[in-house]
Amino acid sequence: MGNQDKIQTRKEPITFTGRTRSDAKRKALNYWYMNQTSLALSIREFSARLVLLPDGKSIAFYDSPSA
Repeated sequence: MGNQDKIQTRKEPITFTGRTRSDAKRKALNYWYMNQTSLALSIREFSARLVLLPDGKSIAFYDSPSA
């Protein structure tokens, strides 16, 4: 048991969808601001895990950094 049970890694990304790319980015940054303590990521680390999806209006956040 121990620490491994407490650490949860999300398999599916969190997706932020907006009317435009800027709107989706605003939603992603708002999510970071509201959850920065539990995420334990700087804005730079958070941004490095964001991926713009092909539709151009959605951004996905992955718990693990992209390779």
